Amino acid sequence: MSRNVEFGVFLPVGQGGFVMSENRPPTPATYEHNRAITMLAEELGLGFVISLAQWRGFGGPSEHGENILESISTMAGLAEATDRIRIFGTMHTMAYHPAVAAKIIATIDQISGGRFGLNLVAGSNPIDHGQMGLWRDLPHDELYEVATEWITVVKRLWSEDRIDFDGEYYNLVDCVSDPKPLQQPNPPIICAATSDRGMQFTMDHCTASLVNGTDLDDLTKRGQRSKELAEEMGTISRVVGLFMLVPDETDAAAEARVDLYNAGADEEALTARAFQYSKSAKAFSKDENLRRQLRHMRSEDGAKPIAVSKASVVGSVDTCVDKITDVVERGDFDWICLYMPDYLGDLKLFGEEILPRLAKKGIAPAPGTHSSLEPSLV
Repeated sequence: MSRNVEFGVFLPVGQGGFVMSENRPPTPATYEHNRAITMLAEELGLGFVISLAQWRGFGGPSEHGENILESISTMAGLAEATDRIRIFGTMHTMAYHPAVAAKIIATIDQISGGRFGLNLVAGSNPIDHGQMGLWRDLPHDELYEVATEWITVVKRLWSEDRIDFDGEYYNLVDCVSDPKPLQQPNPPIICAATSDRGMQFTMDHCTASLVNGTDLDDLTKRGQRSKELAEEMGTISRVVGLFMLVPDETDAAAEARVDLYNAGADEEALTARAFQYSKSAKAFSKDENLRRQLRHMRSEDGAKPIAVSKASVVGSVDTCVDKITDVVERGDFDWICLYMPDYLGDLKLFGEEILPRLAKKGIAPAPGTHSSLEPSLV
């Protein structure tokens, strides 16, 4: 088997990273820490890093996410600090006017020498964005109507001298935006999408869909669905699979790490995170999707909360190689994005031990290319 797969890292720009536990490894929300991770990722030959955009933490005894770096300015710094790796920053359509976004992205693309990419988010958190008066209570499908206008404006500003745009959500009159991005026709754009409507938007306007799952089976099903939908639409789908990696010398040692983190699971922070994505306590109690997420945040018997996502690859180097190979094959993924508990230690083990063995199995970036993360095909 031979598959061109690019590997990257979802950065821990928030305090605690992605392990909501009082027993988590030290994960400070500092630029210095994220710079060290990004420099290591570049040294190890990984293709990209992504940072999320979040404005409010989840509290609890672990104070999870109470300190968090702003995504775009962090990535501008990392663009200057690196030479080869691609840098993806996150923008919510509700938080940035498209003309402002177009200028920011073009500027960072210049800073990076043509290595910047956008992670676009159509929805938002009613607590996170609501505290700033930015949240709009829109139906799911309408969020993508807004996003369609948003990305249309941005792309036109990247390619035209001046534009007029009279839309339902945005109106621009003789609007100019220079400089243009170095990457033409545009920098690569990814968008987190799990619904068919979201995936359709991504295929029409973006480079790739970013998908996660409640567990590895769910993750691979979402990857498969993206490819099936692309075939139905007669188009191309590129998909980024996102999951946690917990490697160690043996399976038992890796599983012991997970047990330790789960033993200190911060139930208050876990519940707060789920609540923040509901519109109200009433909606929270009736939202089946949120209840489904909460069930997957607990042990199999439902008695204890868990801090480590069930969408995780856990085990020795050989086990991780086998599991990642299985995920890539079943999900038909083009890129894999990893997050991990102990970023510097786990990333070093991945880059030095796991990545070379994956390459021997034929799972590696296309040989002789700068990166398989090419700009949008549309």
